[in-house]
Amino acid sequence: MAKLLVVGGAGYVGGTASAWLTDQGHDVWILDDLSTGHREFTRLARGFTHARAGDRTVVRELLARERFDGVMHFAAKSLVEESVRNPAAYLENNVAQTEALIEEMLKAGVRRLVFSSTCAVYGEVGSGKIKENHPKMPINPYGESKLQAEQLIERMARERGLQAIVFRYFNAAGAEARLRVGERHENETHLIPRVLGALQRGEKVQVFGGDYPTKDGTCVRDYIHVWDLAAAHSLAMSQLLSFHDTRGSFKDYNLGTGVGHTVLEVVTACARALGKEAQISMEPRRAGDPSELVADTTRMERDFGFRTRQSLEDIAVSALNWEKKGAGLLKRAVFLDRDGTLNDDPGYLSDPKLMNLFPHVGEALQLLQSEGFELVVVSNQSGVARGLIEEKTLPLIHERLDELLGEAGSHIDHYELCLHHPNMNCYCRKPKPKLLFLAAQKRGLDISRSFMIGDKTSDIEAGRAAGCRGVALVRTGYGVESEAQLKSGDVDFVGDSLIDVAHWILKQSL
Repeated sequence: MAKLLVVGGAGYVGGTASAWLTDQGHDVWILDDLSTGHREFTRLARGFTHARAGDRTVVRELLARERFDGVMHFAAKSLVEESVRNPAAYLENNVAQTEALIEEMLKAGVRRLVFSSTCAVYGEVGSGKIKENHPKMPINPYGESKLQAEQLIERMARERGLQAIVFRYFNAAGAEARLRVGERHENETHLIPRVLGALQRGEKVQVFGGDYPTKDGTCVRDYIHVWDLAAAHSLAMSQLLSFHDTRGSFKDYNLGTGVGHTVLEVVTACARALGKEAQISMEPRRAGDPSELVADTTRMERDFGFRTRQSLEDIAVSALNWEKKGAGLLKRAVFLDRDGTLNDDPGYLSDPKLMNLFPHVGEALQLLQSEGFELVVVSNQSGVARGLIEEKTLPLIHERLDELLGEAGSHIDHYELCLHHPNMNCYCRKPKPKLLFLAAQKRGLDISRSFMIGDKTSDIEAGRAAGCRGVALVRTGYGVESEAQLKSGDVDFVGDSLIDVAHWILKQSL
């Protein structure tokens, strides 16, 4: 693992990248002037320095003291309209500050840089996907400042041995998977939080420009989930860390999905996430807005094997959950393994009539539900892919489970299943945490206030990786064998039965 400095790590994308890198085990430090960032996001890192990116005295002392392996640079002014009004401020902040930072890096022997740029460097490109070699003709000072920063970095790579990867973002959106970081701007200009805010207030959604040469007259953009962005940055830094040549290098990549959505399509996705109808107020175009910006992602896929995993719907739901968390509206949950935790584990339960609950399961779940916890089963069901059980049988098994639980006055609120074969290396099979993330998005759950219970080490690892407040092992099913495999600190509580674990959870929640 590496020691990394995240410049601008108190901001939206930088904060998300800091969360991702920390989860991967890297030693993360943040430098940010907090002009648009948030101090609470800096808690994700081991160290925080309050300064501008190009404060030579502060940066020089920090780099000499901590000896970083690489730098990720996110700090920038990024509002198109503001850049039109005050172009000099954008050149000073986005170009001069970057130059000072890189010069101090090189003096300190820090040569690895991942830099955040923007698709605004391309300007008005018309229709079609944009390749990295497309002419760079920005139509606003923001795009021009980022292009100059890219050119500076390329020159530093050629002349002074800097090893750099530049990412041209398309539209970053959504919230970090564990809802530690999301969009929070003093004057919100980004489309998705602005649309969600208007819909929740019962206001009309302002759409700027309805006469563009697109399928519905509104601008087309490529929206990429901020968690996908963070994953890409981690891959880039890993590549730089493995590169031991003393020569400089410069590589540039588009970071998008390769799929364009109109503004009206985004409004519809947000309205669907909220379960509301949207009313539109069509406004004049804004200065400096191109009609269409969609990434060609071929180079990123070729060099890194990278493809985005989050859809527009995922983005809208995660952004909504972030807003709900800010308003204290997210629910808490208990995530439960099924076989071995709730009922006997026969390997694969193919006959619902054979389901046998462990003692006190219904009582335990009724107690948790009465205290406001949602009950969510997250279960690997690879028997479907192996041909050992039919997928159509699973709803019948769940019906039987709820029938048995109903006798104690409880029920399962949601089932989230992985049906893949273990050899498929999917991202949802426990011990990976995606099942918990998916359930949290769908149900509006705050994972940081939720708990995971299971009888296997994979259950414990999934709960830890997802960021649950607590993880507990029950000594049913494979629990005794699993307990013997765990090291000190791997699990927060071990109980003989589910009722023991339920009482422990309620004590933690007081």
